[in-house]
Amino acid sequence: MTQNNDTFTVMTYNVHRLTGNDRHTSAARIAQVIEMYQPDIVALQELPGARFRPEIGGACQDLTHELALVVRRDVHYNLERERWGNVVFSRFPMRLVRAGGLHPENRYRTMVPRGVMWVEIDVNGHKLQLVNTHLGLTPQERSYQAKVLTGADWLAHPDCRPPVVLCGDFNAMPSWSIHKRLRNALQDEQERLKFGHTQFTFPSNMPIVRFDHIFISPDLSVENELIPRTKLTAVASDHLPLIVTLRFGANGKNGGGR
Repeated sequence: MTQNNDTFTVMTYNVHRLTGNDRHTSAARIAQVIEMYQPDIVALQELPGARFRPEIGGACQDLTHELALVVRRDVHYNLERERWGNVVFSRFPMRLVRAGGLHPENRYRTMVPRGVMWVEIDVNGHKLQLVNTHLGLTPQERSYQAKVLTGADWLAHPDCRPPVVLCGDFNAMPSWSIHKRLRNALQDEQERLKFGHTQFTFPSNMPIVRFDHIFISPDLSVENELIPRTKLTAVASDHLPLIVTLRFGANGKNGGGR
């Protein structure tokens, strides 16, 4: 957790339905990862129980279990979730602006339904717009979903004013056109770090690619970036968490470098 009123930490983490590389399902391991790094804001993807279940009368009844992921005695997290597995925890006051699916309503259905959620977080008086998402597996899906994300309903919405953070599992490499489209809408946090794209997040036991990204508006700057590789993170999920410390204002120590 950050101490400076002008800085805050964001973790984005695909938790793979809480199932690790050992095929064991454990919320406690994910909770331990989160507690170890104490981020101010946690954006999770593929969290079971976040998905709407009409057959059981609405939301999964395991919400208490979800909350237990990040409950610490000295930190209270607020919670927002949407129906496709995306969840945001924040130690700052937060409100849900919008949540919805990313699959075309009048065309083909994606293999796995994907969603997006937009929350407004009051970070020490700064109104931060944070968008958390998980894109599809095929180029056709991702192209459609990126077009929606950068359109008038989400990133180009008049209420989605800077500072803005877009984060999640994009199933896209930094060199791919889908990443460039999103980077043009905002910018990729790691583009501003001198070491470039040498830090990978997938697969967690032997990472060779980076599908997990945090894009930021130009009025935010990068103070630090961490992709923890430990025995725990190598097994807890098939992705590694990506943790970035951001500062309000574009004059952070790593700003402008690649």
